[in-house]
Amino acid sequence: MNINTFDLNLLRVFSAIYTERNVSRAALKLGMTQPAISNALIRLRRSCDDPLFVRTSRAMEPTSTATEMFPPIKQVLSILKESFDQPSKFDPLTSQRRFKLLMSDAGETVILAKLMAALYLQAPRVEVEAVQMPHSSYAQALEDGSVDLAFGNLPFLKAGFYQQKLFSDPYLCIASKHHPLVKKKSLKLSDFLSAPHILVTSGNADALVEQALTKKRVKRNIPLRLSNYHVAVEIVSKTGLLATVPLKVVTPAVQALALPFSIQPAEVRQFWHRRAHHDVANKWLRNLLALMFEISADKASL
Repeated sequence: MNINTFDLNLLRVFSAIYTERNVSRAALKLGMTQPAISNALIRLRRSCDDPLFVRTSRAMEPTSTATEMFPPIKQVLSILKESFDQPSKFDPLTSQRRFKLLMSDAGETVILAKLMAALYLQAPRVEVEAVQMPHSSYAQALEDGSVDLAFGNLPFLKAGFYQQKLFSDPYLCIASKHHPLVKKKSLKLSDFLSAPHILVTSGNADALVEQALTKKRVKRNIPLRLSNYHVAVEIVSKTGLLATVPLKVVTPAVQALALPFSIQPAEVRQFWHRRAHHDVANKWLRNLLALMFEISADKASL
C-alpha cells in the first residue's frame, strides 16, 4: 500500500463494514449507496492485497488481516474526529485558554478591569495576556495568530480584518491643578500654544492635534515625547506641561480642560483577522466584550 496515494475515505468504509458486518448496513451508516460501498471494498482489497471480509451465511466476517488492522484504524478515525470536533467546542467554565490582547496602556486601563471582573465570574480558568507593540506590527500579529484581538482607534487595519466599535472616548487637554491656565474659564488657542506640551507617540491624540494645528498653520512647543498616557498624566500633575489624552485615562491628580479646537473622539474598536472570525473561543470573547460595553454583538464589519 502506498500511503501517499491511498484514499483515506476508505478507512471509514473499512470501519463501517467491520462494525456492521454487512454492506447494506455500512452503506446506511455512512449515507452511501450499496454499490459505492462495494466499489470501495474492491479498492480496499486491492490496496491491502487481502480479501479483508469474507461472506458467510451469517455476515461479512473479517479476515485475520482485517482484525489486525481494525484497532489502529479505529484509533486514527477517533483522533481525526476529535481534531475536527475540537475547534467547535469552547466551555468558558472549564477552558484554560490564554487570550493575547493587543492594546495601548489606555486600552489596558479601560478594558482589562472590566474584562477580568467578567472572566472571574464566567471563565475563572481563562488567562489573559496584554501585549503592546508598534502599530506597524498589528496586522501581522493578528494575521499569524500571535494575538487574538487588537483594541484601539486603528484605521490602518482594513482588508482582511473585522472590526466592532466598543465605545467612544473624547480627547481633553490636561494640566496640573496648580497650572495658571486652570483658573481661566476656557482654554484659548494662544494659551494652548504658549504652554509646553508632552507628545504621546503610542496613541492617536497628538496626531489629531497636529492635523488640527497644521490647518491653522500654527505649532506647539513639545519638549517631551513619550509612549505612555499614564506616564504623561503623572508628569503633567507635577509640572507645567500640558498633554492631550483620552478622557478615560484622566485621573483626579490633574485638571481636564476642553481643547480650544475640535477633534474627533477616539472610536475604540476591537479588531480580529478573518482567520479567527469563526473560532468559537475568539467569538465568545468578542461577544463578551461587546456585552460589557453594551454593543450589539452582530454589528461587525469586514
